[in-house]
Amino acid sequence: MPKTYVQNNGEKGMDTMDERKKLDAGSEVKGIYYGVDLHKDQLTYHCVMRLADGANAHTRGVVSTDRISEDFIPMLDKTSCYVIVEAACSAFFFSGLIEGHCTRVITINPIAFKELYATGKKTDKIDAKKLANRLQYFIESGDKDDDFPIVTVPDGEAQKVRKLVSSYEFLVKQITKLKNHIKAIFRAKIIDFPEDTLESGLECILDHPRLDEADRIMLKTFKTMYETTLAEKETIKKAILGIGARRFSKEIGILSSYTGVSVMGAVVFMSDIVSIDRFKSYRHMTSYLASVGKVDASGNSTRNGGLNKRGRRTSYRFILQGLEHIVQGNKHLQSFKERHKSKKGNKIRGALVRKTFVTMFYMLKNEEEYRFVKKSLHDKKLREIEKILAKAA
Repeated sequence: MPKTYVQNNGEKGMDTMDERKKLDAGSEVKGIYYGVDLHKDQLTYHCVMRLADGANAHTRGVVSTDRISEDFIPMLDKTSCYVIVEAACSAFFFSGLIEGHCTRVITINPIAFKELYATGKKTDKIDAKKLANRLQYFIESGDKDDDFPIVTVPDGEAQKVRKLVSSYEFLVKQITKLKNHIKAIFRAKIIDFPEDTLESGLECILDHPRLDEADRIMLKTFKTMYETTLAEKETIKKAILGIGARRFSKEIGILSSYTGVSVMGAVVFMSDIVSIDRFKSYRHMTSYLASVGKVDASGNSTRNGGLNKRGRRTSYRFILQGLEHIVQGNKHLQSFKERHKSKKGNKIRGALVRKTFVTMFYMLKNEEEYRFVKKSLHDKKLREIEKILAKAA
């Protein structure tokens, strides 16, 4: 049993790599493994150092997030130094900050990791230690990346698109809420509200005798908010298309040949997967895009559950929006939908989206346009892409 030397360096973590290599005189450090529990104001780390004699040396501490460059990075080394952190809103930025100062930064799926390893007491120190120990086992045992719940850190352009898409979806939800608020005011007074009223203007019905002073004030306020949010949504959409078309121009040209897949949908899809080459099969990709159902099998019984919520679901939502157009342009999907019409609608839609993802996978892998492409529609999308690229230049 190898001996373990534990050093508690307090709350600041100011020791440098040179000082760490002197922890055990005469022992060469063969590998350094950092588990990091990251929060907005501080990071808690646990470091496991594998010494030449087989022993493990441990250090731990806390570093303020505004002093990562001054207090944490000096502890890293570009030779046999690995860092692991759970994927969170700030994990990608943190990874980019330190990746040039160590051998490798690994970002993992926190849900999958906690299901496997988070048992018993839970504190930041315990979490960091479990991360470090598991990282050491993963690296030294030579496990494949597929055996570990690693989250791929996208490049800067893809991250920009993802952030903008999140804001875009937020604004879409706000627009829907504002519409519902406006409709609720008219429903409360039993007033007919045509669907195109917001586009044509509310002025024509603001003087309705059933509306009181409070109703008119709320309607004017909601209408102003609606128009402002609508304009901001279009601004963000232009930014998404500009960055996305510049980053994924070749892939978007291929995917847009699929009837029902818009340029926006193709950009969102590519920002989710980043590169088709990182998926070994279509099953791997569809699982990552959260379009595969959970299966609970025991003995002779098998129960198919809902969609697996691990992975990214943004592409699923965007493809779902154009699903009817996709189905109309594909006789095989039409036949599939007809054969399974007795099943629940959400399961059929889920299966259709998954089949669409499979087709998109092979289109990108083979660098081929959609087999049943409608040339006129595709040419229109290609012209749209050219205009977007011209404006973004």
